[in-house]
Amino acid sequence: MSTRDLRDLFESFSPTPEQREAILDRLLREEEAIRAARPVKLWKKSLLAAACAAVLLLACAFTVASGLDQKLMALFGAGTEDARQIAGGVVQVDQVHTYDNGWTAELKQVLVDRYTLAVLVELTGPEGMALPEENCTLFAVGDVETGRAEERWPGGFVSGAFVLPDGNPADNHITFLYHRGPTSYPGGAAAPFLGGELTFTLRELNAEWWEDCIADFTDAPYSFTVPLPDRDSGRQYRLEQSTRIGDEEVVLTDLYLSPISVAFTLQVQPDDPRLWGMTEFADVMDTTVLTLADGGEVRAGSAYSQSYNPTTGEARFIFRLDQITDPEQVASLSFLGQTLSLEGLAPAAE
Repeated sequence: MSTRDLRDLFESFSPTPEQREAILDRLLREEEAIRAARPVKLWKKSLLAAACAAVLLLACAFTVASGLDQKLMALFGAGTEDARQIAGGVVQVDQVHTYDNGWTAELKQVLVDRYTLAVLVELTGPEGMALPEENCTLFAVGDVETGRAEERWPGGFVSGAFVLPDGNPADNHITFLYHRGPTSYPGGAAAPFLGGELTFTLRELNAEWWEDCIADFTDAPYSFTVPLPDRDSGRQYRLEQSTRIGDEEVVLTDLYLSPISVAFTLQVQPDDPRLWGMTEFADVMDTTVLTLADGGEVRAGSAYSQSYNPTTGEARFIFRLDQITDPEQVASLSFLGQTLSLEGLAPAAE
């Protein structure tokens, strides 16, 4: 983040001169009262507590100004300008529920575009419990109802959750980013998540990949309900560009770019007897790179969905980007050693 970005950000939520005078006057009065009533050491501790409170207030103001939670900002390595690009896809939720087993869940934010959905959820265990971040896994279900009858067809979706570090790995708080891909895949006109309603239900918190159950939320289940925005922050391209992977010809039929994700479909020969498709498909995520107009590169950070249909020959890939990216600045897509230019291409009309 540049110095100018920081200055603009702080100015956006700085108090007015009248507010500053009122705050100073109140602090001076409180300081005199503290000094008169307490020994010097306690007075210093009180000032330290006030300073800590100011820092927390500043962090809250930063989140409000940017629209994106600090943990998500850290995940994407984002600055305020980056966060503004996805403001339309950020849903501030702040719903809290305490279970009968003493655990509390806070659904903080939902991040959504056409083909990806991410839920920021913080869990708090009973007092005195230590939750080592590297050993915990969360099982949850995020169902999305769009109300469009044509999209109610059988099928599965890929989902998962990973820990976002909070700087205190041994306390009783732990934060997860749950993510899922769509049931209906890229290539059609449907936008699986936009304008829908998310129902998010916790199932279990486990240690060591399901070996030990730390918390069971199914005895008294509770579902969070969140309306999703209908605005799409990305752009869809219809391409039909041919290329070769190994000895086989494939066609990149469509491409979707948003500030947080990339999704594309490859068409190979139908009626392929290979259950998982070409062996090269295993390396698609590691080789997916977006080249920007200024020469910079953005890579895939993790997979939201990877699927292959041997009957139709369609292979579909949806990846989270490792940084927030302006779709308009993407000049080309590379994967498996092939580079396809987007120069002169216009997004498809919806």
